[in-house]
Amino acid sequence: MEGIIFYWFMWIAWIYTTFIMEKNHHRDKLSVLILLTIFSSKGAVTIDHYQLSFPFLLMMMFSYYLTVKQKKTNIILFYFSSTTITFAYAGIMLFSIYDPVWFIIDYRLIVSLIVSIIAIFLGKSNVQRYALFIMSTCHGEFLYWLVMSKFHNGISIGNPAFLDMVVIGCFSIYIWSMFHQFIIFFEHNVQKLQKLQKTAKEKQG
Repeated sequence: MEGIIFYWFMWIAWIYTTFIMEKNHHRDKLSVLILLTIFSSKGAVTIDHYQLSFPFLLMMMFSYYLTVKQKKTNIILFYFSSTTITFAYAGIMLFSIYDPVWFIIDYRLIVSLIVSIIAIFLGKSNVQRYALFIMSTCHGEFLYWLVMSKFHNGISIGNPAFLDMVVIGCFSIYIWSMFHQFIIFFEHNVQKLQKLQKTAKEKQG
């Protein structure tokens, strides 16, 4: 059932930001944004023959906010990275229609994992990775349906399947960041232990 992954992950994210995350104004803003996204999931605005869902618009505005808030960002590099991920998303989505036999498992999982991995390698920080991923998937979704509008009427941009892919991708980036922090913590403790062993040997010598 498309959309169920979105609701599960968003409610888990809201519980985390509300009860577990460190209390600050960033946490409050994020909690409100998550609730707004959940409650507006059934709403949409129609522009011409395109129907844009409210969560799609909220996510796109949030990605722009994250981008603007980054002070030490190479704008040109960020632009090319975003464009790369945008075309990657739209290209994979179109390929899934042209040759679906390659998508042995759910296409939502394949698309979100591939795009999130690209965002992880192109982003310089976790915030930039989230901004790149969310912005590029929104742009890619619009580009994909812009192409599909030549063959379909009543286009719905930001449908439940898209929302599933966004939350899966964001969760993948979060898991990678946790793993990266664990590796850094482990290396730090190994180096610390090696220094203690070296100091102990020098004292014995």
